[in-house]
Amino acid sequence: MTLIPLRPLMEASVKHGFAQGAFNVNAVAQAKAAIQVHEMFRSAAILQGADLANGFMGGRCDFMNATLEDKKKGAENIAGAVKKYGEDSPIPIVLHLDHGRDFDSCAAAIAGGYTSVMIDGSSLAFDENVELTREVVKYAHARGVSVEGELGVLAGVEDHVFSEGSTYTNPLKAVEFFRKTGVDALAISYGTMHGASKGKNVKLRKEIAVAIRECLNHEGIFGALVSHGSSTVPAYIVDEINGLGGTLTGTYGIAVSELQEAARCGINKINVDTDIRL
Repeated sequence: MTLIPLRPLMEASVKHGFAQGAFNVNAVAQAKAAIQVHEMFRSAAILQGADLANGFMGGRCDFMNATLEDKKKGAENIAGAVKKYGEDSPIPIVLHLDHGRDFDSCAAAIAGGYTSVMIDGSSLAFDENVELTREVVKYAHARGVSVEGELGVLAGVEDHVFSEGSTYTNPLKAVEFFRKTGVDALAISYGTMHGASKGKNVKLRKEIAVAIRECLNHEGIFGALVSHGSSTVPAYIVDEINGLGGTLTGTYGIAVSELQEAARCGINKINVDTDIRL
């Protein structure tokens, strides 16, 4: 099946009240495995390539210093792998850029074959975030590509994204953000964290997602809500890694029950990266 944008899958998620998993792939083998598992469950798939993963897949070992050319080449390699294993697949597949650093990174991913991109302007002031996101939306939508933004700051570390603490998303600002940018989806901060150490017995502030969803419905605005930093960090995988010489400590993920409840509260896309890296 031809790769599809994120928007139609999110429209189905919002309409029917479920959350779609979105899985980061950092190697060709991971892309192949993710597609096979989704086919087994007859589920649509969202495969994600992080901005720096594109640099790595473009041949840049020091991917923190990847150039736009590295990222474009890497995007083409990841897209090529997804198309290779997904072209005869009976399921719809979205190829999404995770944590695009700037406009040029998003443009490079689109040129490489991505059908959806995320522009992460969460570290910027609200108005600057709106302006950057709106610029990406205008460019991407003209090319049939969906866009995810971010509002609020998650604690933890993922690639170049790092923060010691969280800044929860203001529901009223989220509605304003959707209205001003025309973005298809928005990553919100409601208690999740990037990385493998999220804290024991994390309780998500699901009322934030509920408030945003209710306000969007009241205003007649479409918007999908995204949960980043949502890996479950299974203990058996951590034990296996440490048994082979690893030194992982204090590793706690988000309970599956919390994610299931979040889906019922208005979350439409749940990002998983750390679990796959482990």
